[in-house]
Order: sequence, then C-alpha cells, then structure tokens
Amino acid sequence: MDIKAKETPAPAGLNWRNKSRKTYTPEQRLAMVKECEAPGASVAEVAQRNRVNTNLLFKWKRHHERGLLPVPKVASGALVPVMVVKAKKRRVKRTVRPWARSVATPGAIEVELPGARIFLHGAVSETNLAIVLRALGRR
Repeated sequence: MDIKAKETPAPAGLNWRNKSRKTYTPEQRLAMVKECEAPGASVAEVAQRNRVNTNLLFKWKRHHERGLLPVPKVASGALVPVMVVKAKKRRVKRTVRPWARSVATPGAIEVELPGARIFLHGAVSETNLAIVLRALGRR
C-alpha cells in the first residue's frame, strides 16, 4: 500500500488566511466614493492610490447611489439641516354619519435621506419614531 504524505501548509507568515482583512470606516469609504465622483477622476486610479480593489470601490459607488452605504456618524450635539415645508391641504368629500366619530390626526413628518424619503402622516408615537430613527442612524 502506497501512502503519500500530505503537503504541509505554507508558513504562518506567508499564509493569507492568517492575515486579517483591512476594514474601512464609513468616513473613509465615503471619501473614496466622493473622490471618484470628481470630474476626470478614474476609479482605478483612486483604488490604486488608496490600495483598495477596484471592484470593491465600484460596489461602494453603487451602494452610495442607492443610499445603502453606511453614513458616517455625526458627532453628538452637531446640528442637522432641517427644512420645514408647508403641507398641501387636500379636500376630501366626507359623508357625515352620526355613529362614526372622525378623529383628526394633525401633523406630518418627512425625513429625506440619500436614496430614500420617509413620510409620516398623522399622529406618530414617540417610541415608534425613536425606534425608526435609531435604525436609520445605524445605516
């Protein structure tokens, strides 16, 4: 019976499996994507300069266009620009039924993000709104 010896793996210093992957912060990713959007900029050149795979940078660009790229965290206490827009009133023809009580739900909230817009009409629970805003903050 002929038994072949197993090949030994590469030494620990040369084995790519032992190396941890480079991680980039949302700020770094956004900076590279913005650099690619400059007029005359080449994605390949930006990738080489930052030592990032070109395909990864293209993926980050697609995610940024769709609003899926993680947003850099804003320092606590920083102000966020807000624009208040007067809502248009819609006239709705209603039939009055003595047994049905209509409850007015005043107010509307509109949150605009890159690639997404959220409308909240009527009364909104503070706890539910806090949950939604926390989830959006993690993006």
